Amino acid sequence: MRNLSGSVLCLLLAGCGAQPGVEKKAPDMPRFADEVLSKGRGVWMGTCRNCHLLGISGAPAVSDWAAWQPRLKKGKPALYQSALNGIKGVDGQYRMPPRGGNRQLKDDQVRQAVDYMAASVVALHSQ
Repeated sequence: MRNLSGSVLCLLLAGCGAQPGVEKKAPDMPRFADEVLSKGRGVWMGTCRNCHLLGISGAPAVSDWAAWQPRLKKGKPALYQSALNGIKGVDGQYRMPPRGGNRQLKDDQVRQAVDYMAASVVALHSQ
């Protein structure tokens, strides 16, 4: 089981690998005093940042206000559903796997990570 878990993790991270010829600077991720956002930061840093920090493999980067504006306008319930259930492309393949590929995350943890990412997008846009 350990080897299988490691293999799955490698496959997920391989999809989030660096893009040839593209150099991006990672933003300093904000910290918030709010307990939910603080917990969400821990989940986000452990799972979501793999793709969302720099916008790897088509994932919207937390610093990309233009990409996040329409998503944020849909509201938190829509963001929660996308994170919990994943997002499939027109080909039926996941563009983002459910729970960011981390099946061990509880629903509340996923929601906390979404709350953190939404707050971070706004905070980074305000800088």
